[in-house]
Amino acid sequence: MTSPTAESIDKQNGEPAGDTIEVPSNEETSDPPKGRDRTFHTKIIIFVILSLVSLAHAFDATCICVALPTIASELDATVSESLGLATSFLLTTTIAQPVYSELSHAIGKKIGYLISVSIFLAGTIVCGVARSSLVLLVGRTIQGLGAAGPQALSAMILTDLFPIRQRALFLSLLNISWALGTVTGPILGGYFTQCENAGWRWIFWINVPLLSTSFMGAWLLLGYHKPQGRLNHRLRRIDWVGIILFGFSGVALLLPLSWGGSKYPWKSAKVISPVVLSAIGFIALAVYETFYAKHPMFRPSVFSNRSTCLQFVNITIHGVLMWMALYYMSVFYLGVKDYSPLKTGVWALPATLTVAPIAAFAGWLVAMIGTYHWYIYSGWALMILAFGLLKAVDENMSTGIVLFFTFVLGVGMGLLIPAMTFGVQATTSNEDSGHAIATVFVLRSAGQCLGVAVGLAVFSSRLQVELGKLGYNDDAAQHMMKSMRQSLRTGGPEDWAVIHAVVTALGVVWITGCAMASVAGVLTIAIKCPRLPEDDQGPPLVSQATRSLIQVDEERLSPPGNADIPLANLGTRCCHSRSHQPA
Repeated sequence: MTSPTAESIDKQNGEPAGDTIEVPSNEETSDPPKGRDRTFHTKIIIFVILSLVSLAHAFDATCICVALPTIASELDATVSESLGLATSFLLTTTIAQPVYSELSHAIGKKIGYLISVSIFLAGTIVCGVARSSLVLLVGRTIQGLGAAGPQALSAMILTDLFPIRQRALFLSLLNISWALGTVTGPILGGYFTQCENAGWRWIFWINVPLLSTSFMGAWLLLGYHKPQGRLNHRLRRIDWVGIILFGFSGVALLLPLSWGGSKYPWKSAKVISPVVLSAIGFIALAVYETFYAKHPMFRPSVFSNRSTCLQFVNITIHGVLMWMALYYMSVFYLGVKDYSPLKTGVWALPATLTVAPIAAFAGWLVAMIGTYHWYIYSGWALMILAFGLLKAVDENMSTGIVLFFTFVLGVGMGLLIPAMTFGVQATTSNEDSGHAIATVFVLRSAGQCLGVAVGLAVFSSRLQVELGKLGYNDDAAQHMMKSMRQSLRTGGPEDWAVIHAVVTALGVVWITGCAMASVAGVLTIAIKCPRLPEDDQGPPLVSQATRSLIQVDEERLSPPGNADIPLANLGTRCCHSRSHQPA
């Protein structure tokens, strides 16, 4: 006998019909209850498990900024190789995140998470034992491939566990664990670098217990089961064309930005050609995802709201400015103030340590009252002010004043981290929420990678000009960046001229940051910031009628000959018959 569909039940209850799926009877289902039915204590433990990898990820990305001159000197790395140690991790993380999001629907979130943490751990061990710059570069690349998984899947798992306001709070707390990694990274990186009994390799070994603990906890507690059906059928549903286009376009954009002005002239065909290819690749990606992809990696519906798209742009800019500030304030302390790596990490605290508590406080307030627009406006205003103030910094300025400027910068960055995430949540439907948050993490990582590359391009180009005025050849800038504390310091009167050249080059970096923050501030004016709905008023993950009886969407979810898939396994692929439409 043919059962009535969820669509007919929805109509009988006055509910709009939506995409439907079928759930087997209780007798046929042995899967655990849905994430939101778990005990609160279990949810907290799962959150801590996710936070450990977030902490390790941020630590790994930031500790290298103060250790890079020492590593480059010990391993005799060129400037491009030493830059690659920083950008390879961020680049592979950015490109691999959408891949994990797609693969999780074929192999399951739990398996995807465990595989990614294992790869992250393997790359960390390779870095710890590296004896050459090439091996270290390979290890950093493997690390990035592994770190991308938890970055993407953590947001999707939290979306499954919590309703929207609790989700916003815990996403903020996840951001805080990431911010704590940015605080401890420069300090411990500096300490290990100059400690005779440790060495820079300990910046990698310290992550091993964190990653191992997260792996074991996820293996024991994450309740996702492997999706039903044949693996080859599920793999065919992955947007492989979108993955290839995104990866190609990302690499083609970031590499020439790293090369321009340092390895090759900006007018060189080796710089211009990849940028043109990148633009073509991103246009092709947008066209393919919108009109041709059956199961798009980047859902067009996520980008259908103007405010959401503008938030995505600003999130990318925010990532650029955070990493630009972090890396090039380190250049100021190492190259201008001649501080040790440890002291450099300590003096970075006013910016890094401010981010976590400000983000926590702002996230808690937004979760309580539901409004967040003032945090976005205030955050960008402070970012513009801070970068403008940093332009006035020179070699003679009191370090206390510089610390105040970086404190202002840290407050602005902290306000924006949760506020823009809430903005994306509020302007996307529940159906697209998991994909939207995953996109936030992808764009933030892309911004971080761009921040290092763009900062280097601006800094090195200007530094070469300034050193040229002093009679140095073009290799002088490369030598300085390779060993910032020792290069071009002869003890003679020309030292101050060289230091002033570094300050001038950094000034161009700060002006660039101020201009980018100003663009984001202008874009904010056009963004609508609807209030977050109450958890008990928000749309259910699946409507009550759909819970009663659900029919399989053969096209999207089930393999041929196997239509019965437990609802607990569908994760964020569940479609909702009632979606919250953004204002």
